[in-house]
Amino acid sequence: MQQDPNLDTIRLDIEAVGFTLDDGLRAFVLETLSKLQRFYKGDVITAEVYLKVEPNQRTNDKHVGIKYGVPGNDVYADDSGDNWYELINSVEAKLQRQLEKRFGNHTNANRANIDEIDPASLA
Repeated sequence: MQQDPNLDTIRLDIEAVGFTLDDGLRAFVLETLSKLQRFYKGDVITAEVYLKVEPNQRTNDKHVGIKYGVPGNDVYADDSGDNWYELINSVEAKLQRQLEKRFGNHTNANRANIDEIDPASLA
């Protein structure tokens, strides 16, 4: 499996507790981490992903936590539920909000202001 070149400089740790991590879920985690790089353009030092199955619970038996190591205080989000992919998407959204709040929305940096758009060019 190919690792995303954007993640080559990041110290990556994926820990699965109580189950064996398959290639599909690992690929989804790596894809999610590379999506997060759109919201923070600086140096990401580490990414720690913690996936755990709680054996004594019937519902919400899966737990996902992601710690995204950026300069200053790291950002962290977690969630519990029944579906790995939904949980990872939920944690990604939480981390995205934290990164946008802390570092600003870098995805809008290249967009023009409304005043700079020539209405004639739209016609």
